[in-house]
Amino acid sequence: MNRVVNTTPQPDDGLDQAFSSLFRQGARLGMEALIYDYTPVPRSLEGELITPSILRMSNVPEDMRRLWCESGYYQVDPVQLYALGSCAPFVWSYQRPDSSSLRDIIGERHRPVTHYMRDNNMPCGATVPLHLPQGGFVTVTGIVSGSGRERDLAHALAELSLLAHTFQERIYPLFDRQMLTCQYVRLSKRERECLSWSAEGLTAKEIARKLSRSIATVTLHLNSAARKLGASNRVQAVVRAMHYRLLDG
Repeated sequence: MNRVVNTTPQPDDGLDQAFSSLFRQGARLGMEALIYDYTPVPRSLEGELITPSILRMSNVPEDMRRLWCESGYYQVDPVQLYALGSCAPFVWSYQRPDSSSLRDIIGERHRPVTHYMRDNNMPCGATVPLHLPQGGFVTVTGIVSGSGRERDLAHALAELSLLAHTFQERIYPLFDRQMLTCQYVRLSKRERECLSWSAEGLTAKEIARKLSRSIATVTLHLNSAARKLGASNRVQAVVRAMHYRLLDG
């Protein structure tokens, strides 16, 4: 596997260094490429996968990050779809999907991902899903080139799983507020404040008094937040904001 290591600058050097170490440990297990992703909220209310807040990739094609983050490949990635419903590490194959964990997942809508992975000689791998206590979701995926390596991957699953759990415990304290915030919907600070008070049962008039603002201004913030959240009323806006963890803290 001859690839360009993804060295896109990221905001946290400590996280990058930890991931580089994880990649070296994965390489000792035979993994030729490694991917880590974290999202505080894995699915939208419509059921679509939400693009991760953190994504690290080593020894993958240069265009992979762009395709997964900007072109919708993450939303139709069979490995991610399967991982979200699994608590156990698993081996997958795009070369022989009928004999792997993906046999009941892959369909026509997943063709962009399956073709890309095969065309770039990344036909099989192993993934460790981690469901975090506060609702966050992580996957650590090791990839190998060539076909017929599923048995080797199966033998490495336990060690990969241990590495993934140890890595997550190590880096979680490095996550800042932005990393822990779902980016699917972006509300302003004032919109979040107004929704938070609304969640406490306060009326627009009472919120206006709390914030020393006019009722019209508070109503404007609440309506704007509801529109961004695709909500038809304030109660639904609060429920949706809570789903996306926008009222935390």
